[in-house]
Amino acid sequence: MKKQLIFRKVTWILFLLVTLGAVACGGGEVEEVIPTPEPPPPTLEPAAEPTDVPPTPIPETADEPVEEPSVPGPAELQSAAVQIYAKFETRGQLQTNWTGSGTIISADGLILTNAHVASPLSPGLAALYNEPEFIFGDEPDALVVGLVESADLPPVETYLAEVRAADGVLDLAVIQITHTLDGQPVDAASLNLPFVSLGDSDQLDLGDEIQVFGFPGAGGETITFTRGDVSGFESEERVGTRAWIKTDTTFSPGNSGGLGANQQGEIVGVPSFTLEAAGGSINRLRSVNLAKPLIEAAQGDSSYKSPYVVAGTGSEKMELVTWAEDFDSDTSCAISPVTSYADGAPAAVAIFQYKGMADGEQFAVAWFLDDEFLFADIVSWEFGTSGECFSVYIHNQGDPIDSGSYEVELYAGQDMDLVGNATTVVGGTAVSSTSSDGVQVDGVITDADSGKPIRDVAVFVLNPGVDLDAWIDDPTEDDVYTFAETSAKGEFELPFLLERDVEYPAVAYKEGFQLNDGFLFFEADDPAFITLELQLSR
Repeated sequence: MKKQLIFRKVTWILFLLVTLGAVACGGGEVEEVIPTPEPPPPTLEPAAEPTDVPPTPIPETADEPVEEPSVPGPAELQSAAVQIYAKFETRGQLQTNWTGSGTIISADGLILTNAHVASPLSPGLAALYNEPEFIFGDEPDALVVGLVESADLPPVETYLAEVRAADGVLDLAVIQITHTLDGQPVDAASLNLPFVSLGDSDQLDLGDEIQVFGFPGAGGETITFTRGDVSGFESEERVGTRAWIKTDTTFSPGNSGGLGANQQGEIVGVPSFTLEAAGGSINRLRSVNLAKPLIEAAQGDSSYKSPYVVAGTGSEKMELVTWAEDFDSDTSCAISPVTSYADGAPAAVAIFQYKGMADGEQFAVAWFLDDEFLFADIVSWEFGTSGECFSVYIHNQGDPIDSGSYEVELYAGQDMDLVGNATTVVGGTAVSSTSSDGVQVDGVITDADSGKPIRDVAVFVLNPGVDLDAWIDDPTEDDVYTFAETSAKGEFELPFLLERDVEYPAVAYKEGFQLNDGFLFFEADDPAFITLELQLSR
């Protein structure tokens, strides 16, 4: 704060006193004047010799030393590092599922961390790390903050916190301490917690020192401090330059969301992930300047919307064109279409046509074998709004893929809605989809009362000649010719073609609904592709 100087003007007034003698003059008679004897002249004392008084020395004014602000050292910085516990309720008790690190950035309990620590379902996060858990997982039921009381002791679980802002593309989140562990609200203004000031990550140069504080799993239960140098910077599409700070500083899982400080003791980065390479590992910190809009939103108690997330159109749709033995690398269209695969097939390829897509939106492909999740790929969509051919495939590095029933599910948009799926079978005899003897059957199943699609309806087509009523009373897998299950949109597709002029018993079933059973029969002049519209009643 600048001090205001008040200047006072003093005016000196000099008074000159002039004494005037008055002379009286009279007229008329002259009176006798009696002279008054003059007093003797005063005796003059000899003047005293002047005494030389040495001048008073004026002390030299020295510049007062300017007090430099103290730079917090590791002992001070560690007190602003916290451990964050992501907890889920199990049998009425909160249990820790994972932990991460964070940094207190204000005395009233605002904490900066990673989105994958505090809010793993943040849009854009799954594509950043190609991690299906960030789509199919859950948000924590509670976030608990542990404070460091001593470097040689584990942090103490002290407060509950809530997410105030999160950005999945940046993998950043800001949380606010709100309650004590027993659920009592806290007065944030009176917390007076130790905190770290925000630095300017754009001012970092190659070779600058980076200090990292956090709670890596490999470091035990206590806080871990490491030191290294800035190794470089990385840009990121849609985010811009200096999106990442590269460093040779050692950190590992558990450090995520922690404190990356410069030599001035300011936070300049948030440890996020490691890339292993032949020559060693290079760690990445998210530049703190990218976190400042989230922090401002949290401080202003306003909502935050990531400028980097493409929300999608809400009308995304993908429909299976065919399964195939391979696909054209230029067009992504099918080579040798099939509906099923023989034993020993090296791959299964699904070709979809698509519409309503938006470049940059999050897109996921998930594979299942016999209803068991295999893997998922999550990317940013970059293939345009619509198209006739988009290929997805599963392989085994040249070796045969396992036999069984395969399903692929496609997800898109900010909320990662299911936008397409398809099923096929590997094992037995391959069936070509160009065969003139068969009919490809798909369909949609809805609620007879509400008209809404029903997911997870089992559609069984039995071998010709099977007694339908007997099978319903005592179902066996050996009597099933082909099988499918409806998606979230109530859609299904049978993996095997149905022969013409052959009667197939069929059943659609879901618990809580009445069976829909009957027979499927297609004549020679029926089209090669048939879509069924079925309803189930409660």
